[in-house]
Amino acid sequence: MKTHRLSTGSLLLALCVASVGCNDADSPSDQNDDPISQESIAEVEALADAAIAAGIPGVSIAVLNGKQTVRIARGVADKETSEAMSPEHRLRMASIAKSLVASVILQLVDEEKLSLDDSVEHWLPGMLRENGDATIEQLLRLVSGVFDFGSDPRLMAPYMEGNFEYSWRPEQLVAMAAEHPANFRPGERFEYSNTNYTLLALIIEKITGDTLANVVRDRITDPLGMSASTMETTSHLTEPYAHGYLVGLADTPLDVTRISASSVFGNGNLVATALDVARFYRGLVAGDVVSQARLPAMFSVDANGPESRYAMGLYRFGDLFPCGTFIGHDGMTPGYDATGYASLDGKRAFSVAVTSSNLADKAGDKAAHAAWSKLNMAVSCM
Repeated sequence: MKTHRLSTGSLLLALCVASVGCNDADSPSDQNDDPISQESIAEVEALADAAIAAGIPGVSIAVLNGKQTVRIARGVADKETSEAMSPEHRLRMASIAKSLVASVILQLVDEEKLSLDDSVEHWLPGMLRENGDATIEQLLRLVSGVFDFGSDPRLMAPYMEGNFEYSWRPEQLVAMAAEHPANFRPGERFEYSNTNYTLLALIIEKITGDTLANVVRDRITDPLGMSASTMETTSHLTEPYAHGYLVGLADTPLDVTRISASSVFGNGNLVATALDVARFYRGLVAGDVVSQARLPAMFSVDANGPESRYAMGLYRFGDLFPCGTFIGHDGMTPGYDATGYASLDGKRAFSVAVTSSNLADKAGDKAAHAAWSKLNMAVSCM
């Protein structure tokens, strides 16, 4: 994308007019070296409109570039009432929660309250029948070999029957995984498993003596000013929130907003605005969440096979986005699809969240997912 230089005043006016909402607290006080152009904003808005036209009900975008903030919202937050989507609407951000849980773990390591070499058995004795010798670091890097309870059909069975408020205890989720044989010995290879992060969340609660929600609030969201972010464990969502729609199971999208977040405890229960997600990843890269000394290890990709881009609680991509190396995470849960990333040079952070998904980890059908992918590529380089 071409970038045109603007004066501070005209740039701020352009951002407030071209996007839905403008956050004065994040407004530029002086000129950036590479300001976001009106052309770039218009291009992203057009791609957001194309995503809506492709069947995605709502889109929320936030970009932080230096001292500039751009927020764009398109579509509706509620198909039934036609309430317009706004930047203030909160969405389920799913596996982006893993990055926050990993950050708390690394804070506790710095505080010498646990070690990356500690085993699951040390902190949660008897919880795993196999691979209890998997270490904290192996959980963080998704190389523990522990079965993913998300692959057990029992997890979603209550919700598929319409009982969206069915509540799982995290110990039940781990027990469900433990009924299956381990997939491989710890450290042999990378394999995505949500069970890893439910275990890490339980360890956080054991060490701190507090709930995961309170720990994340006190250690991360409050210090970073992420006032719209919570780690939910029930069906309840505090307004304003955007409804999420599951596609592909019926002739019309199904409103699945209230599926209990207890089903994704520790691995996918973050609810936030796009702006808060971007703030988190910018703060992480800046060393405001995890210590600067710890970041190189957190951001390093272990040698888990050529297909692995996973570090500790996040992905690291040097060739996915066309404008640099980024760290961050994707998030998909029934009804929602989201991304949150920051460039390693600290120049930009972004989040794109939409209110539709299918059961194949896509934002919708082929056209909808293609529109979603184009939007992310464009937003990453604003």
